[in-house]
Amino acid sequence: MPSTTVNATLQGKVFYTLNAALINWTGQVRDASTGTTANTYTTQIQVGNAISVYLVTARAIYQGHCGRVFLFFDNLDTATGGNTITAATLKVYNNGSGTTTNTITVEGSAWGGDGTTTTLSTSDYSNLDHTTAYSNELTSWAGSGYNSFTLNATAISDMNTNGYLNCVVIEADHDYDNTSPTLDAAAKSANVGFNYSGNEIQLELTYSTIYGNKVIGVEDVDIGKVTGVATTDIKAVIGII
Repeated sequence: MPSTTVNATLQGKVFYTLNAALINWTGQVRDASTGTTANTYTTQIQVGNAISVYLVTARAIYQGHCGRVFLFFDNLDTATGGNTITAATLKVYNNGSGTTTNTITVEGSAWGGDGTTTTLSTSDYSNLDHTTAYSNELTSWAGSGYNSFTLNATAISDMNTNGYLNCVVIEADHDYDNTSPTLDAAAKSANVGFNYSGNEIQLELTYSTIYGNKVIGVEDVDIGKVTGVATTDIKAVIGII
């Protein structure tokens, strides 16, 4: 099957950091409605700890932190010529050092949902669905290269339906799994390189170009040509779409 690569249309991060006398990880940090810092990236930059979580104490005050990377890929139907996506890999670049942090990709709703908003705001911190995973977990974060998420059937279905992918890459053990980080343990973090020329954050898409209907009772998957015409070039048979 043919394949194509699509670079991220929109990309950025939203952090939330809370300083308080008592912190409930779920209610006060992970499920907070609004972040404290939002950044949209349009030029090349390496961002340390772009994906991150921690919970620490200092002078009788707790500090809880969670950082998320928000991505949007538009015009997927154009990139595939209107054909059906059958497989996809999300590739996130890191120009820095690697870590052992677990990460996962989930459904997002930032960027106005459909990409009509091109700047992240702190209110986008909560614009994700922890219950809708778009990939399995990566159990480490590579440095000086890509970290590749194989996207699942849910993500592929949404791409075929919407013509775009709106997703968020988050830490898996405490953000996705919703368990409090160990107090004063080392931060779980992953660095991300945004807009690196030649190493853009990207989607690798595989798509089908099989003619999508039966012809004289023959299943579409068994048809290569109809009267010598490749199925990829067929718009209609005897005037019927």
